[in-house]
Amino acid sequence: MTALIIPKKTITLSDISSSLTDNKPVVFWDACSLLYFNTMIERRAYKEFAHDKGLFELVVSGQIYSVTSSIVYQEFNKHHTDFQTRDADLENLLRLAMGEYGKSVGGQDEVDLKIGMNALKLSAMLDSMVSEIWQNTYVIEEDITLHQKAHSRVIGCIPPSSDKKQEYKDCYIWDTFLALCDLMPHKGQAYFISENTEEYCGKKSKILLPDIQNELTSHQGNVAISKWDLYVPIAKQFGIINNP
Repeated sequence: MTALIIPKKTITLSDISSSLTDNKPVVFWDACSLLYFNTMIERRAYKEFAHDKGLFELVVSGQIYSVTSSIVYQEFNKHHTDFQTRDADLENLLRLAMGEYGKSVGGQDEVDLKIGMNALKLSAMLDSMVSEIWQNTYVIEEDITLHQKAHSRVIGCIPPSSDKKQEYKDCYIWDTFLALCDLMPHKGQAYFISENTEEYCGKKSKILLPDIQNELTSHQGNVAISKWDLYVPIAKQFGIINNP
């Protein structure tokens, strides 16, 4: 049996104001955004590595708070091993293919390829990164008020729910984020990160749905639909990236 990923600390809604006391950005993850650390090879999304690593460094250095919902924690532990195994298997296939290519060209090229492929441990590095992020992440416990809000959202077909795909879990996670925005002592510093564009922007769009945008405005929150969209504003805030 695979061991569970262990978070930094489990907190209640009432603990938020006393746990997130420093005036610094708060990243609130959904399940996909964390599981996607283990799908970079499968998705051939290698260009993501730089900003994935950048977010990782900001979290583990304590420059930003890392927070999520208990639902995300459950979903991650449910799917993590499968995602991890798929990426590792694909990396092994790549290593074998390049080994065969090395044999076909021979000479020093084969030696150099063998050395390079033996050093290829991207899937293990990414898995180590996401595990360490969890070690620095606060998990907000389930709360009856959040369940009630999520239920009302689904019944009312209010995004991120819809009449075509009523996702109770997405609604619960989103309402947890909105509660975080309301309860944290420093307003406007919370960022919701999701790789699931359709739930928050609609099909083939990167513009937030009106209901989502209105709630962000009233609760003083922010949404990023990719880790790059999340990393850039935070990196600019810290002077890691210069404003144009």
